[in-house]
Amino acid sequence: MTGCKSAARRGPGAVRDVMAAVLLLAAGAAIGWLSFRSAMVRTVPPSASVIAQIAPHDPQVVLARATDLLVRRHGLLDAATLDAVRRAAIAAPLDARPFLILGHQQLLEGAPDEAVATLEAGERRDPRQRLIHLLLLDRYLRAGRYGDAAMQFSVLARLLGAAQAPIAAAMAQMAMAPETRDAVRRTLWSDPILERAVLKALAAADTAPAAIFALASPAAALEGRIVESWGPVLIARLVRRGRYAAARSAWQHIYAVPPAQAAALVTDAGFGTGRTAPPFDWTLVAGSLGAADSRGGSLAVEYYGRDTGVLASQLLVLPPGPYRFSVNVDPGTTAATAKLFWALACGAGTFDPDKPALMNVAVIAAARPRRIAADIVVPDGCPVQMLTLRGEAGAFPVPLSVTLRDLDLRAASPAASPATAPAAS
Repeated sequence: MTGCKSAARRGPGAVRDVMAAVLLLAAGAAIGWLSFRSAMVRTVPPSASVIAQIAPHDPQVVLARATDLLVRRHGLLDAATLDAVRRAAIAAPLDARPFLILGHQQLLEGAPDEAVATLEAGERRDPRQRLIHLLLLDRYLRAGRYGDAAMQFSVLARLLGAAQAPIAAAMAQMAMAPETRDAVRRTLWSDPILERAVLKALAAADTAPAAIFALASPAAALEGRIVESWGPVLIARLVRRGRYAAARSAWQHIYAVPPAQAAALVTDAGFGTGRTAPPFDWTLVAGSLGAADSRGGSLAVEYYGRDTGVLASQLLVLPPGPYRFSVNVDPGTTAATAKLFWALACGAGTFDPDKPALMNVAVIAAARPRRIAADIVVPDGCPVQMLTLRGEAGAFPVPLSVTLRDLDLRAASPAASPATAPAAS
């Protein structure tokens, strides 16, 4: 005799219990299947054939496949896929991908205003969806919405990270266009990281220094004095291209050099604690060659005598004409083999002893302080000069130490004749 017949004899309540048990068993099986299917959707790629069999209409599967096709087919989706995306959008209203796909389709159909509205709705749902930002950037630029385009540049720079250089280059171009300059400036001032990248891109390009100065925020202007920032990049570019006067003018602006200091022929001639930086201030060496150290009004030099090389240097922009160079030498230790020389030569490169120098005066210490001097004539066709303190090694490595003070370089009377040897006092 079957269980149902037994249950029938026991009355209608028993039948209801059996039916409830059957329904619960069926519901449990359905829930188990749904759980299994959801787990598979999360763990197996949507392109896998097993997913197409067990969950072909799951919103995540539909949208993942459609997004993949959007990229691989350059946005050319068939009607069936688009219909599936529309159904998925209803099932997953917080997902940004339907707005990306449908917005792109609206662009293809020639409805840019509707497309922008759709893409902006997707952007609100997922601010990290890069494709949406790229599409909006393109539309904003085409529509002349430069402020919105600049904001998209800023967002993309943060999202893409390693790809920030091309974004900075593109924003640099927008920063130079009159119709986009103000929008770019507002965006950069709110995004210091992107501002640094854009200013560095402008500094390395053929951008006028005045345009860069006008674009930089007050904080970025101060950062321009840091070694790895846009300021040294701009100065080095101008020097490299032979625009020496412009380079020195930019250097004065970046480091806020006072007019009196800017008028001096040599920066920090007294070897104080200068607040500027090379190349139009001292470059001092500390290494295997020796050490040159500015110590509150003097230049302490320790030359090891093993190698020949430059211990201190500064780039000058002297107009053609006669000059008088002099410097005090305090008592120190000298050797017959190792020698120090102050030299001045045309050009912005390193000193070449094989080429003619405008000045090459030996630094010789004595028992008491002495002043060495030399006359110089800067010829025409010499727009920039390198002033160097150079050590020349002898046959044997003998160290040499000396302290230099009160360096002076000034224009001389045209009647003065250049000296071939230093004058001592």
